[in-house]
Amino acid sequence: MNQRSFLETGRRSALVLLAALGLGACASMPQSGGEPPQVPARAAPAPEPSSGPTALAAQAERLQQQGHDLAAAKAYIQAAAETRSDAQVAYLLRASRASLAGNKPQVAVLLADEVLRLAHDPKLRGEALWVRARGLMDQGQTPQAKGNLEELLTIESTPPEVRAAALGELATIFRNEKHDLTALNFLIQRDSLLAGPDKTENHRRIRALLDAQSSAKLKNWQGRSGNPIVQEWLAFALIARENPEPAAREAAFSQWLQQHPGHPVIHWSADESLPTATADTRGDICALLPQSASYAALSQALAAGLETAAQLRAGPPVHVIDTTGNPSFTSVLFQRGVQAGCVAFVGPWLEQDIRAVASVRKPSDPPVLSLGEVAGLKQDGLYQLPMGRGDAARQIAAGAYRAGYRAAAVIYPQDSSGASIQADFLARWKKEKGTVLGVASFIPGSGRVDGAVQQALSGVIGRHSMVFLVAGKRDLATSIAAIRATNANIPVFVVDSDADDALPVLPNASGPVYAVETPWAMHGEPLDSRARSLLHQELPQASSAQWQLAGVGLDAYALIQAIVTKQTAEPIDGVTGRLHFAAHGNIDRDMPWVQIGPGGVQRLSQLPPAGP
Repeated sequence: MNQRSFLETGRRSALVLLAALGLGACASMPQSGGEPPQVPARAAPAPEPSSGPTALAAQAERLQQQGHDLAAAKAYIQAAAETRSDAQVAYLLRASRASLAGNKPQVAVLLADEVLRLAHDPKLRGEALWVRARGLMDQGQTPQAKGNLEELLTIESTPPEVRAAALGELATIFRNEKHDLTALNFLIQRDSLLAGPDKTENHRRIRALLDAQSSAKLKNWQGRSGNPIVQEWLAFALIARENPEPAAREAAFSQWLQQHPGHPVIHWSADESLPTATADTRGDICALLPQSASYAALSQALAAGLETAAQLRAGPPVHVIDTTGNPSFTSVLFQRGVQAGCVAFVGPWLEQDIRAVASVRKPSDPPVLSLGEVAGLKQDGLYQLPMGRGDAARQIAAGAYRAGYRAAAVIYPQDSSGASIQADFLARWKKEKGTVLGVASFIPGSGRVDGAVQQALSGVIGRHSMVFLVAGKRDLATSIAAIRATNANIPVFVVDSDADDALPVLPNASGPVYAVETPWAMHGEPLDSRARSLLHQELPQASSAQWQLAGVGLDAYALIQAIVTKQTAEPIDGVTGRLHFAAHGNIDRDMPWVQIGPGGVQRLSQLPPAGP
């Protein structure tokens, strides 16, 4: 291609890319990242095509410094149109970065594609691959991004910090795809590129991934991995499980290193020490709560609820013992708590930790109130408090059957929460001898629920029929509208799959829509006012999920206090519902019935019976 045709191609490409921006004069307007300005913002100056590439690039840099990323992208594109060769590619790459910063990932990907088409310099190609991968991930196109990230790692000129970030992204992608050994390899590769807090956080991710695997799987991985560093992490993970006491664990680590000379020390325990229960816990109620990154904020809310209840009820103080997510460690912490004089335990929370504590707990040990249910687990002195939305699903199944409903259509979102909630409903519904009209799922957030509704309602609809709907806030109104378009009057029973404190709003609802909800979400219950006031001080910026769990903490304390004082015959009017001590240590929660309609949420004294 001669120089003139190259330049003309660049100009045509630039025009196409400018059109793809879809901004016109708006590209010159400043972008807002949050609240609207209180005074009219001054528009960024529009780039001038006749200024020449150098002047346009300089103007683009100034625009970016002022926060006008999209206007800068437009100026860089125009600069690319006025030049050729490597300079043109460099300007397009800068435009791609600016578009990504301006929250236009689709434009960033388009520009990166143009760079990859024109560039021969590996460094420019690597930078374009990084921008393209980030743009694709911002659009939810993770599988396409994966190939770009893997190609990026093959380019020698990729800077270490970009290489480390790419490895971290790939580890996340492969973990989500259930390819955990591949994810582990990527995390261990990136470890040598990190230092300080970043390295500590990477170690935490490695340990969390290893802790989630069974010992049998770790041993299987040992035979599949040829990487000596991966082999060392796997060996140390197994040693840690077999030796929960720190001294024995360190001795076993040293012995392994002596048997395998030349291996680097990975400092498994340097930044992970076991928490301990101290003599100060004598007479306390001890809480075993997970402190890994995904659970720390929620555990903080549970602890705040427990401590607030202790203050309001003038009961034993609460001593929080942080768990690490390793069930062997949790069982040791429980035993230390027993030795230190804990009068009772709230928690563990995670299923593997509940099983671990149950496996070492003796009949003479203090009672335990787990924060979650493990099916089939029965032990004197072990009580199980449900925390998810599954208890709402089970209550709807039992209550609807008692009210005369006999056939149910089930509609739920295709995610782990929706699948779990509908499974809890169906298990109880079938136990009640209810029949199923149909079961169908939809993609959450897609707005396309019509097909699922028609599939679920394909059975014969009788006057004793109902719909059980699981939906988050963004899908609820659309789902109700689709159901009403198929059947205008069939009662709909809703479980909100979002972790939220607020009841749903359906201003255009028609026909009966029922739900159960916690008093804590509706306000105005006993203990409510003082508890809320104290908790707002403890959790001034609590998320909806934290606020919910603070309410669970209030009730967990009331339950464990009743267990300790052997007053389990009567129900407890808690902030999350009326709580009953059922058979085998299970706690049943009854929540009030509500009807949702155009007038808002109306509390019901009981569920109205099915139609005549």
